[in-house]
Amino acid sequence: MKNKVLEYDAMQSAYLLEYDRRRILNCADTFENLASVFAQMGGGAEESGDGEEDREAAWNRKRTKENRKNYVSYMRQMAGLMQAVAGTSVQMIRLGGRKEKQITRALLGEGILVQDIFLLRGQEDKLEVSVSLCTRKDTSVTIEEIAGYLSVLLDVRLVPEKRNPYFVGKDLVNLYFEEEPAFCCLSAAATAIKENETVLGDCHSFFEQDDAVTMILSDGVGSGEVAARDAARIVDLTEQILDAGLGEQLAAQILNGMIGTEGEEAHMATLDICRIDLKNGECAFVKAGAASAFIKRGDLVEKISSDALPLGLMDRENERETVRQLQDGDMVILVSDGVVQDLPGGDGEYLLEQQIGKLSGTSPVDMANLLLRFAIGQCKGKIRDDMTVLVAGLWENEETPDMG
Repeated sequence: MKNKVLEYDAMQSAYLLEYDRRRILNCADTFENLASVFAQMGGGAEESGDGEEDREAAWNRKRTKENRKNYVSYMRQMAGLMQAVAGTSVQMIRLGGRKEKQITRALLGEGILVQDIFLLRGQEDKLEVSVSLCTRKDTSVTIEEIAGYLSVLLDVRLVPEKRNPYFVGKDLVNLYFEEEPAFCCLSAAATAIKENETVLGDCHSFFEQDDAVTMILSDGVGSGEVAARDAARIVDLTEQILDAGLGEQLAAQILNGMIGTEGEEAHMATLDICRIDLKNGECAFVKAGAASAFIKRGDLVEKISSDALPLGLMDRENERETVRQLQDGDMVILVSDGVVQDLPGGDGEYLLEQQIGKLSGTSPVDMANLLLRFAIGQCKGKIRDDMTVLVAGLWENEETPDMG
């Protein structure tokens, strides 16, 4: 009995160390990448030492110094996050008893041999299940099938975590499953390239992390390859920052400081972020020079606007996060400036808002395509700027399946 207790304690300690180590290394890698990018950027104007400088040069140097101070502050916040991650605790509970025997017998009937089952409680009281198993002889089973079996046997809808293999065979493996969030999200994008250009100057991403989907949209200044390069860099860095767990608002602050330090206003792109929490349906918007976003609920449409300037010029007073609660069937729409700026009447956002309200019973794919066609049609087919429409729809997941 004592040996079993010691074995359990050793397994628990090993898991906790690995759990924290993975997260810390992920953060550390991201910080290193950001530092490398920052080191390659221009440092702005340097003092000439001749005492004869105009106000613009003095102001630029002052702004550069402030941006560098801000960046140091952000790095300190990252260090604090790493310390918090290192201190994260995870409760590991051996399932044991009648329930474990029931699951073991049931899975054995499906040709699956179970060695251990643990329940894990981590941050935000999130339930995870860790199972050590293999199949009999030379058969194999998919990870999705195992998730289905466990969902029924534990009466909790479970989904596989990303680090799992797709198939399980005769070799013993450790698998991880987590509670399926309350909502699921479908997303789509529609784009159009500016006339006489071959490359889209906008860049976007649907970034999936934990129980959330984040829409990221950046509109590079101008068009063509330079705009595409700037926008792609912003989206890539935003993903890295979010992957480290720093949040949307801090991501905008970090990028604002980094881009401002370069001192090249011609390459200061916009940033539009919308994070949709699949656990509770909450969505958060952070904008830097971006066009208004829209939330569609049936025939009702809410416009989410911001007066924040593009990255590198954004004032701390405008670094605000707007939060809304979504419901089953709601759609969130992000657009680049090209979709609304050339519409007739001088208020393209109003016209787009009215059009969104008229559309019903459409999927995110249809919604994105219809809105892009509408914008192009309003401009009589002339695409004077790059256009991007992102749509994410939210729906409640089904209930946990019944036994049998």
